[in-house]
Amino acid sequence: MPNMQGTTLLRNEIEKGIAASGMTLAEFSVRSGVNRGIFSAILRTDSPKPISLNQLEKIGEGLAKPPDWMFECYAEECFFGGKPNRRRVEPFLVRCAELDRTDCVEAVLERWMEDPRQLEHVFELAEDLYARGRKRQSLIFYRRVVRGEKYHQSQRLAVSQYRLFVAAIGEDNERNLCAAIEFEPFCDKLPDRYRIDGIMRLYDVYLTLGKINKAEYYALELGEFAHRLHKEQTAYFLEKGMYPDLGLVKPLVVYYGYSYLSMENVQFRKGQLDEALASIQAYADLSWFPNQDDFAHTQIAKFAQYARQNETHLKLLIGREAEETIRRCVGILENDPPETLVSLFFLVKAANRHGWDVDGILDRFEKQFERALEEEGRYPRNNLLNRYENVCYQMALYFFARNAWDKGHDRLLDGLDVAIAINDRDMFAKCVPLFEKNRLAASEAQLRRYGELLAKVKTE
Repeated sequence: MPNMQGTTLLRNEIEKGIAASGMTLAEFSVRSGVNRGIFSAILRTDSPKPISLNQLEKIGEGLAKPPDWMFECYAEECFFGGKPNRRRVEPFLVRCAELDRTDCVEAVLERWMEDPRQLEHVFELAEDLYARGRKRQSLIFYRRVVRGEKYHQSQRLAVSQYRLFVAAIGEDNERNLCAAIEFEPFCDKLPDRYRIDGIMRLYDVYLTLGKINKAEYYALELGEFAHRLHKEQTAYFLEKGMYPDLGLVKPLVVYYGYSYLSMENVQFRKGQLDEALASIQAYADLSWFPNQDDFAHTQIAKFAQYARQNETHLKLLIGREAEETIRRCVGILENDPPETLVSLFFLVKAANRHGWDVDGILDRFEKQFERALEEEGRYPRNNLLNRYENVCYQMALYFFARNAWDKGHDRLLDGLDVAIAINDRDMFAKCVPLFEKNRLAASEAQLRRYGELLAKVKTE
C-alpha cells in the first residue's frame, strides 16, 4: 500500500480545489480534460488509483495552479504500492529538473537509488537532459551518479565527472583548480570523443593558473592524442574510402591546431621564444587537414589569424623588427577589439623589457582597454579576467618606471580588485608588495581604495 499521508494529502487538495471552483466533478472533468471515471478511481478512499504526472498537471491547470503544484506530495505516487514505477519516476524527475524543483528530484532519487541497478537509468536521464540543452538541470543527476557509483573504472562515472568539470569552470581560480584536481583521475577513462576535450580543458585551467609544468604535460598529451586520431582517421579513409565519424565535441582539426598553440603558450611562459615562434608555423596553415566541414573551415581561418597575431606579439618581446611589429600590434588593436587584452599585454611587457615609450598608444586605446571585459564570445569570462589583471600589473610597472604615479596606482588597484574577485592568490601576492613599495606616491583616494580592497579579503 502507498504511504497514506502523501497520497491522502494530494487527493484532499484536489477535492478541496474542485469544491472551491464551484464545479461538479463532471464539469471539472470537462474543464481539465481528465476522464470522470479516472477521477473516481483516483479519489476513491479504498485502494485509490495512482495519478500520472500528465493527469496531475491537467488537474493543476484546471485549478489555475502553478506548474509544480503539489509536486512534493506527488513524489509518493512514484512509489505507489511501495515500489518505484519508472513510467512515473522518470517523467517526474525530468519535469522537476526543468522547473528547478531540486528538492523533489533529491527526494525521489534518494529512494529510487536504494536499488543500485537504477544508477544506469539516472545516468541516462542526465545524458538525455544534457543532449536536449538542459545542461544545468542535468548536473544534479550526474552528481548522484558520482555519489552512487562504486566501480571506479566505470565509464559512466568518468563521463559524469567530465560533465561536472566542464560545468564547474568559472571565474574563481581556486574553484577551477579544485574542479581540475577532482576530474583528473577520470580523464583517461573517458571514451576518445570526450577524453581529448577533457585534456584540452585541463590544459586551459592549468595554464590560466600559471602551473606551467602541468600545462605542458597536457599540451603534450593533447598533441599525441590528436596526432593518433589523425593517423587512425587517415588509415580508415585509405581502407574504406570515407572518413569515420569520431563523434568529437569539436572537429579534430581544432584539437590538432590547439595542441601546437598550447605548446606555443607553454614555451612562451618558459621564455623559449624562438621555440614558440616555430610552434606557430605548425598551426598557421591547416588548410591541408582532411574531412573539413563549414565549422572546421571557420576554425582553420581563426588559427591562421591567431598565428599572425601571436607571431607579432612574440617578435615584440624578442625586440625583433621593433618599429614594424609595434605598427602591426597597433593594427590588431584597431581591427580586432576582442584581442585588446592580449595585444596590450605583450605591448606593455615588451615596453618594460626594452625601455620603449608607448604612452601615445596606451592613451589612444585607453577606453578600448577599459571596455575589454565587456567582450563576449571569443574567450571565456575567466580567461578575460585573468588577462585583464595581468595587463593591469604590466601597466603599473610601466607607469611607475616613468614616475606616472597616479596612473600606475590606478591600474595596480584595478588588477588587485580583479585578483581578489577571482581568488587569484599569485597575482594578489604580486600586487600587494608592488603597492607597498610605491605607497608613498599614492594619493589619499588610492590609499583608501587599497585599504577597502584588503578589508574585502579579510571579510570573505
